[in-house]
Amino acid sequence: MTKPFQFGFIIGRFQPVHRGHEKLIDAALAIAERVLVVIGSAQESGTARNPFTAGEREQWLRCIYGERIHVLALPDLTNENDHSRSWGDYLLNAVECYGASQGWPALDLIIEGDENGRGSWFAEDRVHRLGRLTFPRPEGALSATWLRTRIREGREEAWERQVHPALIESYRELRGRLLALRDLS
Repeated sequence: MTKPFQFGFIIGRFQPVHRGHEKLIDAALAIAERVLVVIGSAQESGTARNPFTAGEREQWLRCIYGERIHVLALPDLTNENDHSRSWGDYLLNAVECYGASQGWPALDLIIEGDENGRGSWFAEDRVHRLGRLTFPRPEGALSATWLRTRIREGREEAWERQVHPALIESYRELRGRLLALRDLS
């Protein structure tokens, strides 16, 4: 059975990967033949906000999804808070170049959460032909920031409820690394 879309992508920092991310990726896999997961802020690691390397984040994604997804680590264009049209063009160009390098059909789907003004990232002429699957993010919804805080507090049960079972055993190592960070902003 053919899926309605040929090539979709989702972007996130995945600091760490949690059930909310899985919801987006699972939805993408259900409706797109090829799914590219873009690891944003790929150059960032070792801080309280971005503690983990792009390689670690990819490893977690692979642990959950194996070869069902493709992964592209993408550094920021300027900085993590740049939500300009230039950022949107940079992102779309990187995604389209990846797809072309794989011999895939044209990009036809964006899977996204509705936070961070993502709707304003893209010029309408770049995305008018693309399907967009947007998930609302209600107030108080799960976030990696919330999860990192629970890990620092030693709330292992929160970790276990909010991550894939394949990632549960990494809790103690991640907690130790988070507690060792000097930048706790």
